[in-house]
Amino acid sequence: MEKVNIKLAIIINTIKTLKTNKFNYFLLSISILIGTILRYNFWADKPADSIEISTLGYSLGHNFLDIPLDKVITWQQLLSPLRFDATIPYSDVIHNLMTESTHPPLYFLLTHFWLKIFTQDGEIVSLVVGRSLSALFGVLAIPAIFALGCFAFRSQIVGQIAAALMAVSPYGIYIAQEARHYTLTILWIMISLAFLIQAIRCIQQQKKLPLWLGGFWIIINSLGIATHYFFALTLAAEGLVMGWFLLRDIKQFSQRYWCHIYIVGLGSLVGCLVWLPAVTGISSNDLTSWIDTSYDLDEIWQPILRLFVWGITMIFMLPVEGTNTFISILSGVTMLLVLVWIFPGLWRGWKRAFAERGVSYIASPLAGLSIQILGAFLGFAILLFLFVIYGLGKDISLVARYGFVYFPVVLLLLASSMASCWQNNIEDKKTRSKLFKNIPNFFRATGKKVVVIILVMGLCGALSVVTNYAYQKSRRADLLAQVIQTKSQAPILIAMSYKTHSEIRALMAIGLYFQSLEKRLIYQQKH
Repeated sequence: MEKVNIKLAIIINTIKTLKTNKFNYFLLSISILIGTILRYNFWADKPADSIEISTLGYSLGHNFLDIPLDKVITWQQLLSPLRFDATIPYSDVIHNLMTESTHPPLYFLLTHFWLKIFTQDGEIVSLVVGRSLSALFGVLAIPAIFALGCFAFRSQIVGQIAAALMAVSPYGIYIAQEARHYTLTILWIMISLAFLIQAIRCIQQQKKLPLWLGGFWIIINSLGIATHYFFALTLAAEGLVMGWFLLRDIKQFSQRYWCHIYIVGLGSLVGCLVWLPAVTGISSNDLTSWIDTSYDLDEIWQPILRLFVWGITMIFMLPVEGTNTFISILSGVTMLLVLVWIFPGLWRGWKRAFAERGVSYIASPLAGLSIQILGAFLGFAILLFLFVIYGLGKDISLVARYGFVYFPVVLLLLASSMASCWQNNIEDKKTRSKLFKNIPNFFRATGKKVVVIILVMGLCGALSVVTNYAYQKSRRADLLAQVIQTKSQAPILIAMSYKTHSEIRALMAIGLYFQSLEKRLIYQQKH
């Protein structure tokens, strides 16, 4: 009789597990669907950016220095680096990129293959096709962060919330809708973080990291640095995290279970040093002079503020561009108030998630360890950014896109706190924000309300980016082209100064817009 009861209990638990898994896959599918719709919507209407022109041109195996600068040319001649030539080999992609640009070749080689699938010989490549590969990797980041959240915290709630955050993240959509290599690098970062967490778990248990895992970790790190040189900041932050745990275990640093970690570190270092000859001249390259740090007293504090603002936009955003000043100010004030409103609930949720004991669904030694690892990684990554800005004199806070180094970690740490809020519906009257103490309970940002508020604000931010009311291109080629077209009474001739091929690419962006206008005119005449 007891055996029968045990078998029935096993069957019932198995059925419950299957139902739970099906429900989780259903929720994940919704996040993926929403993330896909947001990333593949309204992007064709956005003008080309200079750096996107760079991606397309080099991926096609062309260069930008053969365009004549001393005579009048047509826009068809100007756009010749964007014309697909099926006879160009992959070796030309690598050669031209390494000769003229400041980026490693992996993503450009993948883009060359991608463009070859969807572009006919002799055609000018479509910006939409070029952006679609980045968007695809952006969609893949949603199930990837779900898997990482489940692995790191042993909680599908954390995984689901992290996936939802990734799906609607304004920052995530911004970088996914550009023909650039950031979304692929983010995938490598998340995989590398999974290896880091597993390695530290092995250290805590005084076990060796399996060599095959270490080998895969080295491969992922090598692919990461071959996709974007800033992946080196990820490796540096991981190394500092590992060094922190080594200091805590300093008496055991010579134990065998540390040896495999040293091997991974050495292998990853070799994977980075391969690119050292290419990286050496980047800091003095004219293409990077625009990010030189200003040490003027009225500007020296601005990088810290920018890093903070970019961090907020990873979570939520409101229309701040392309609107009147009043709307922009109102949006900024609203975001700040919402942040202050939800912070006390998030802080309590994070403390509950970090605790090794408690009623939190994700509270466990493994969850606490993962928060330590990811929190340390985020702290070291920001310190490295500040070192690059103030120590090396390169203000990488000037643009938001470089935040991809720690973007998935921000979402995971936030998801851990939100999961704790959701499960416990935390309400602590003693620690309520004084600013909102007189607000009725219905309007308080506590427990599940925190999760709902953040996701709704994230969706509003996602729609703001998609509809081009946030994260607009720094150079609006479409607006300039429209002004030129409406104001010019004579045939149009455009001239501009030249310093690097960045100016050529900016002019090409205008040419692309004129090409699109011509195509629309032909279409209207036919119909």
